[in-house]
Amino acid sequence: MKRIIFITVILLCTSGLYAQKDSNFYRHETRISVGDAFLPMMFWTYEPWGDRKNNANLYANVAFSYSYRPVKWFWVGGNFINYFGEKIYYDWREYDVKGEFKDFSISKIKYCAVIAPEIRFSYLNRKSVILYSALSGGICIENGFSTNHFKYPEINYYFHLTCFGFSCNFGKNSKIFLGAEFGLGLKSFGNIHGGYRF
Repeated sequence: MKRIIFITVILLCTSGLYAQKDSNFYRHETRISVGDAFLPMMFWTYEPWGDRKNNANLYANVAFSYSYRPVKWFWVGGNFINYFGEKIYYDWREYDVKGEFKDFSISKIKYCAVIAPEIRFSYLNRKSVILYSALSGGICIENGFSTNHFKYPEINYYFHLTCFGFSCNFGKNSKIFLGAEFGLGLKSFGNIHGGYRF
């Protein structure tokens, strides 16, 4: 019985890959995406000391990427991501054992550029729509101005998992696409994108 189940699973996987095997697909893809940056803003603005007030303006990211598609269900490529728009002010008060206190304040403008390789796997390939998941990781170079505790520039690690992504293909030969991604990590919770395949 176990052998029958094993053979059935292998045949189903093979037939799924065979169904996606098609020479009529574009191997190169360029895209631009815009997303929120709530998660990195939450990590980068956390400070473990005292009471503070944190004022942050709009903070978002723009990503430029290129991918190569050796087979229909697999992409490999890279991202350049630019985080922008954050301006943060900190105010906090620290008390000593005598009950005396000292007020502190800090301000900074932050910039972060990310270079990250990416792999992507699609589980539905149609002429009009593609559904996929992706994984990327790399380094980010962060810069800013600080009046107190922070030192710049700083190099950090970057990681992002795209749990669900889709692209809707348009045009005469379905070369133009629009879509969205939802994931976990430093890229964003969600982003929208558009691009061109050739």
